[in-house]
Amino acid sequence: MENIPHAGVLFFDLNVTVGPLLISAVGAGGKTSTLLWLARVLQQAGRRVLLTTTTHMFLPRHLPVTFCRDPLALPAEVWQSPLQACFSAWLPNVGKVKGFTPAQLDALLAAGNVDVVLVEADGAHGFAIKAPNEHEPCIPLSCCCVVAITGAGMLGKALGPATVHRWPFFSRITGSSEGDRLNWPMLHRLIQHPQGAFKGTPPGCRRIWLLNQLSQNENLQEGDLLTGGAVDVIWAGSVQENQAITRRRVRK
Repeated sequence: MENIPHAGVLFFDLNVTVGPLLISAVGAGGKTSTLLWLARVLQQAGRRVLLTTTTHMFLPRHLPVTFCRDPLALPAEVWQSPLQACFSAWLPNVGKVKGFTPAQLDALLAAGNVDVVLVEADGAHGFAIKAPNEHEPCIPLSCCCVVAITGAGMLGKALGPATVHRWPFFSRITGSSEGDRLNWPMLHRLIQHPQGAFKGTPPGCRRIWLLNQLSQNENLQEGDLLTGGAVDVIWAGSVQENQAITRRRVRK
């Protein structure tokens, strides 16, 4: 993997050239943090960025937030903000916000009110790793890039219902049993399987695998990242650090 000197290469990875664009985050181990990091990078590059979800998520801090039933019904001046979040409702019983349907976000993108829509399109209930069940994830058809996130801090740790979200699905996809310790072959199967990490990705979408919460001292071997062509780009790092992505690999 190559070291990442600056954030400019991320624009190539995301295929961010002209807008409007919709980018979805799925998986577990830092979806909201990843989207907040991407939002800052894109906003600093002069893009008008909207953060939202097709499921439920914790209310992002330090962002202006709008609640509405239909974002297309909002007045034009709302969209002048360079960085904001928009949701359909606050759910006090779970302490989260509710987002919009994929169809609503497809229509918003087509209207061109913002340059980039960042979507949390999956849930993980605070776990660092998961496999999707039948109704997950919830990715809009207009999505141009899916970032599948894995909590790399789980490597070497015991697997089971207490540590993995949707454990029965994860076990079936990866061939792991309760008590096994997470290893690279299991992660490869999760990434490559059609019902795995990139399940529901629209045709033609760019696929990025993010190994989040990975120590800079982690000794990654070339074979650790052989995904059989299942992804376009691999990012490794920790999105809450100053240098979020420390290593990167692009499919040749």
